Parts: sequence; C-alpha cells; structure tokens
Amino acid sequence: MKHDPNILNSQQWQISASSDGRYTLIAPNADASSVRLLRSVPTRVWFDANYWKDNNQIIGSNSGRGITYFIRQGASEMVLRAYLRGGMIGKWIKRSFWFGQIERTRVYREIALLDYLYHQGVAVPKPIAGLITRHGVFPLSVFGWVYRNSILLEKIPQAKDFHGFLLTQNVLIEHWQALGAQIAHMHLSGVNHHDLNIENVMLDDQGKVWLIDFDKCSWVGNASLQLIAEDNLSRLARSLRKKQRLHSGYHVSSDDWTALLNGYIAFIEQHPDALQLGKGEVTDFTQALSLQLAYLHIGNE
Repeated sequence: MKHDPNILNSQQWQISASSDGRYTLIAPNADASSVRLLRSVPTRVWFDANYWKDNNQIIGSNSGRGITYFIRQGASEMVLRAYLRGGMIGKWIKRSFWFGQIERTRVYREIALLDYLYHQGVAVPKPIAGLITRHGVFPLSVFGWVYRNSILLEKIPQAKDFHGFLLTQNVLIEHWQALGAQIAHMHLSGVNHHDLNIENVMLDDQGKVWLIDFDKCSWVGNASLQLIAEDNLSRLARSLRKKQRLHSGYHVSSDDWTALLNGYIAFIEQHPDALQLGKGEVTDFTQALSLQLAYLHIGNE
C-alpha cells in the first residue's frame, strides 16, 4: 500500500496524550533506529530549553523571529524550534493557533512531510519528535480551543546555509547543479515548498546540499510539477536578487543559476518513471519547462 505523505506511519510513530489531554507527544516507536541513536525515547521535557540548559547540553542557538536551540543528545545533535505566527496577527498572537485535530497541527504536518521526504531519499533533516500543548485563551477560557507546538529535528552536521557562503565566496558549479537536482527530487516526490529561499538551502562540509524549513509546505502530487517548479524556482530567484541588492559583491552569477536549472532538468530526465511519461514525452516536458523558466535570470551584470 502506498504511503500517504500527510499521515504518519503508525508502525514507525506513536502519538500519546497526557491523562488530562493537555499535552500530545509525537515520537518514534521505541524500536525505531532514531531512538537507538538517541539512546532513549523523546519525552515532553525534551521540549523545555531550560532542561537542556541545566544539563549543559545546549551547544548553540539562533535568533530570528524566535530562538532555535541546538542540543547535543547521545550520539546526535538536535534542533529545537517552536512554531510562531507571522504577518500582522503575529504581532499580537505569537505562538497560539486554533485547534481542529492533531493531524492538522503545524508540527504533525511537518513531521509527516519530512518523514516522507526522508524515506524518498530527499536530503532533508530527519524529524525526531513533536509536542502539542492545548490550552484556553482569554476571555474564552475553555480548555483546548488553541494550541502551541514545537518540533525536534536532527541537526545537519557541519552545515551552513547557502546565503552564508555567498556573502564571502563562490559556491562550486557542482553544488548549484546538486541544488537543482535536490529541488527536482523534492518536486518529483510531489512536494511544494512554499518558502524556497536561499536561506533554506544548506551545504555541509562534504559538499552535500540539503533543503530545510518545511513548515506549511504540502504534498500536492507531481501532476502539478510545472506549476510548482515555476513557483518555487521563481521564489528562489527573487530571494537571490534581494540578497544581491542588499549585499555588495554577493557571489552569484548567471552561470550559477544556469547550473541550477541544468541540474534540475537533468534529474527529471533521469527519472521518467516518476512522471509516468515516455522518454520523448519527458524531453518535450523539460524543453517546455526550460522555456518557461528562461526568464529567471540571475547575475551581477
């Protein structure tokens, strides 16, 4: 039976609620390989940064809209991140979301999508666990109407975002091609990344390219490949142009962008079965896609 990317595999994951219903923990089953690596099953206390601070296991942090913590646990390093609201409503309500059902929470959906992509072979962080906390909201004090949630992910070892590299140096053409291939692999897996910007691309010290931050992303199937390709790659191009405007001497060129597109199209041509098309039909498809994406010019000239 084909796995539904929106639903966690019950043989690999367990969802357990506290006796009062206030907390729901999403964690791997006790015999999962990630648990063996972590040496124990994640618990609710793992989502409390003070717990890790008291045990001197915080190895770093990153401040954006909120604080992301980097933690050493067992033989692994983890990332702890809380979900925050953006936009105008985020100015007043930062962490609370209306609760409908567990499967519709932000953390459940991101873990399910990451777990699916990880098993598809796309280079994404492996999800470790998630926590959902339900509570009331003033003046409606009825318990459970709203929730907060946090996620634990495996930290990508020795990695830095592409943007960090481009501020000071060129990135090899092969890495741009690899980025295009990873994006194509994600798209052929049917996933639409709603915030594919250059800061959500990582490069590790082995030259492997990773895609991150799948909050609010979705599985749409690959029938819409051409649409999501144009949308995602256009967003990535806009983020590069914005960085060029903000940072003098930003290290990106039209050759880099061409390499990315070539890597993208080459990956699609190498996997015709994913599109359920014949070889000639795939060539027609990629030629049409090339023409459609030709306007996405990046460069310093």
